[in-house]
Amino acid sequence: MDTCVHSTYYHLATEFFKEAGPHESYYKHALMLLAYTPMDSMSAEQATSLATDMSLAAISGDSVYNFGEVLATPIVGALVGTPNEWLGELLRCFNKGDIEQFNMLVDTYSSEYFAQPALKLRHNFIKEKLALLSLMNFLFETPSHDRNIPFAAIADRTRLPLDQVEWLAMRAMSLELIKGSMDEVDQILHVDWVQPRVLDNDQMSHLADRLGEWSEKVATASNFITDQTPELLG
Repeated sequence: MDTCVHSTYYHLATEFFKEAGPHESYYKHALMLLAYTPMDSMSAEQATSLATDMSLAAISGDSVYNFGEVLATPIVGALVGTPNEWLGELLRCFNKGDIEQFNMLVDTYSSEYFAQPALKLRHNFIKEKLALLSLMNFLFETPSHDRNIPFAAIADRTRLPLDQVEWLAMRAMSLELIKGSMDEVDQILHVDWVQPRVLDNDQMSHLADRLGEWSEKVATASNFITDQTPELLG
């Protein structure tokens, strides 16, 4: 089927879900629209409007926790040099789960932020979502063999009171963002799995460093076995 047919379909679908909701349905169809619609076929006004709407939908949508998908496309670049450029910064902030940067952006662009109904009406939900993303990024940065995380470390990273960490972990597990268990006596979160996401360049660099460390450990173990083999066999 011709790509223009898909493009037309997803364009109509995004227009429908923009009016009818929910936000996450708009966001998912907008991503598909980008897959079938070259950026150079859009006017600057169309690209800016789409980038603005996608940013708002991603941030306020219930089930959107993977911001790497939209950041991997050129659409966010359409916000550069416009009054909504701060939305692109906000997207990158959510992708990293950076709570301090979020607070700085909201303070700096307070009037613009709260002028957006999608952000104003869902501000508490958005802060909860950012805390979940902060936890996910914390776990991503932690080696898989060392994911027994004290509640105090999670509270420090997510800027939450210690007595809210258990709720945050339960919320993350209920949304299937992570899998694991909690030791409420010792106050430790044991994590077995973190939902895969599209990574940005900084996250890919971090992953490459981790793979390098793993490779060094494998080489060390291999050399040890090689050195010890004569004694083991002898």
